[in-house]
Amino acid sequence: MKINLLLFFAFFLCACNGQKVPQSESAKKFIAKLQAMNFDELKHQLKADTAELNQLIKTATFETQLTSHISPGQKSKAEKPVAEFSINTDTEKIAQLFNDYCKQLFFNQDFSEDSQTEFEFESRYNLTENNHILEQKDSLFKPYISNIAIGEKAYYFNGKSIPKKQIGLKRVDSIETDISLKMPLEFEKFKFSKSAKNFVFQDENIIVKRVKSNVTELKIPSILYSNIIGYQAFNTQNIRMNTSAFSSNPILEIKAGVKNGLNDLFDIFTRVLQEGDEKKAKEVLNNINQNHLDARTDMVEFKNFVTGLAQNKEQSQAMGDIDLYNKIAEVGRKVIEPAHQFVILEFPDDIKTIEIFVATKYRDLKNNKMVKFINHRLDRKFFDTANPNIVYTAFTAGEGHKYGISNQKGDKIIEARYEQLQQLSNTYFLINEELFWLNVNDKKMVSLKQFQGFDQTLKPGYDVFEKTVGDRTAYGVVLNREKVILPFEYSRFEKYDKFIIAHKYTGEDELYDLNLKKLPNKGIKQITAIDEFVASDLKYPKLFVAEDGNNKKALVNEDIQILTPFKYEFIDPFFEISGYYIAGTRTADGSNYFYGIIDNTGKEVVPFLFCNIDDEPDKNRKFRFCLKDKYQSMDFKLFLKKYGH
Repeated sequence: MKINLLLFFAFFLCACNGQKVPQSESAKKFIAKLQAMNFDELKHQLKADTAELNQLIKTATFETQLTSHISPGQKSKAEKPVAEFSINTDTEKIAQLFNDYCKQLFFNQDFSEDSQTEFEFESRYNLTENNHILEQKDSLFKPYISNIAIGEKAYYFNGKSIPKKQIGLKRVDSIETDISLKMPLEFEKFKFSKSAKNFVFQDENIIVKRVKSNVTELKIPSILYSNIIGYQAFNTQNIRMNTSAFSSNPILEIKAGVKNGLNDLFDIFTRVLQEGDEKKAKEVLNNINQNHLDARTDMVEFKNFVTGLAQNKEQSQAMGDIDLYNKIAEVGRKVIEPAHQFVILEFPDDIKTIEIFVATKYRDLKNNKMVKFINHRLDRKFFDTANPNIVYTAFTAGEGHKYGISNQKGDKIIEARYEQLQQLSNTYFLINEELFWLNVNDKKMVSLKQFQGFDQTLKPGYDVFEKTVGDRTAYGVVLNREKVILPFEYSRFEKYDKFIIAHKYTGEDELYDLNLKKLPNKGIKQITAIDEFVASDLKYPKLFVAEDGNNKKALVNEDIQILTPFKYEFIDPFFEISGYYIAGTRTADGSNYFYGIIDNTGKEVVPFLFCNIDDEPDKNRKFRFCLKDKYQSMDFKLFLKKYGH
């Protein structure tokens, strides 16, 4: 969330940091028009203008923010202190992770016909192809994610640049972006107690709105907030705590320059009304400048908008908090800015004092990237990127938001008339928990009441559906939604490059080729991919672990060739070593295992002599193993040379 908030703040900051506008032609004409009036006419006009300004100044107290959706967690007693906040000093490693983040950055698009198109950016830098989280990358770079700024420079549709205002429901192909990260190198901290009401840091006033038990609410100037990199607190026993929950929302309020412009113009008009000498009064009018006139004009426009919202409460409520907030930000961009952030911090235990850490020195990392579209669910079966059917929203007064379906060009296939519409694939949807198929040619939704859900498409026309059989959910394969090819007696289907695994509830697996022709099982009772339960950025070969009726394991390739005998108790991959696998056999008395290593071909390259072999390196990144009840660590290549066949 902080990414967008900082961009939002930067947008307004740029808009209001310009130099003071000199006397303009329009300001001169306005002054001349007033000075041309006779004195009584001028005072009559300024009395009306002053009354209007007074109303505008009252409107200038306007302030709004999104309601925090933080859900208070269960308070617990903090007994062990956490380490004091620090920053990673390995700047080159962070820079490398930033480049990985940029290389694997994609966007998802929000489709709405009522508001300007919005894009959500996400990176797969910390995910494997199977969407497992890479813990090391994730933990190292996660603290920096919220400080990444993504600037959208240009949009492309069908390979050609398109203005943002013309996008509408069109599915954008790519977005040219500037990506930047201010990586903190040095920081300061300030501390305050729960009894503090407000305090000053770096000439900025922080207001403590509330401290209750383990939660505090702060109003922080945005310019300071943008440099905050951490929060910690101490409980009544002086035990240091990290936050257990965090929420931050910008507070939209009238720009200081607009407020000053209105007040200055009000003062000028008041001085004229109080002046008895006509000549002196009209000289006072020369103090009017373009800033004053712009503040008045823009505030009149914004006041009319706010008045309209108040008069049509039903429509405002139907828009929802986020859409209404965005609408206010869009319409009021000339007069409002997020000058402050409303921050909620929750800690595990009662708060005594709070520390806030503020960066004072940065290293700027930058990247220019043409970001491609990706389905936000990161699931290839879900979305046909070449010819997608897309769920869009539309707002109807008195009815609220409705959902429909459009295509890549932005043409509507199904008008927005559904209150609930969940997309399961490119052509299957849930409407009020009922499964439907989208008939694109006839532009209609076809009910599939005979099924409870859709799972995946194995090949064009051959879909895996879900239905209730007895007291359990079962899966089967159906051709064109009518002819059952494989009965509903399976727990799941897994499709690979050369074959399909059909898992039966009986605990036995069946193998099919990609044309759904059953294959001989070759003694295999169950089979899983070698990396099915592994979170690693290694590219594993397409190998499988098969199990026979005696619960013994063997290594199998993607051609279903059995590479080893069925004799192992387990076959597990390494997290950071490619091409080798840990295997285990029973000891003679059956009470334990002997560990050894096999390679991609199933060859035993290390004999089964070891009491343990770790699948992850030790803290020094060395290979760790146990021989004769003694643990040792060494380089893996040296281990192979010393103990290998």
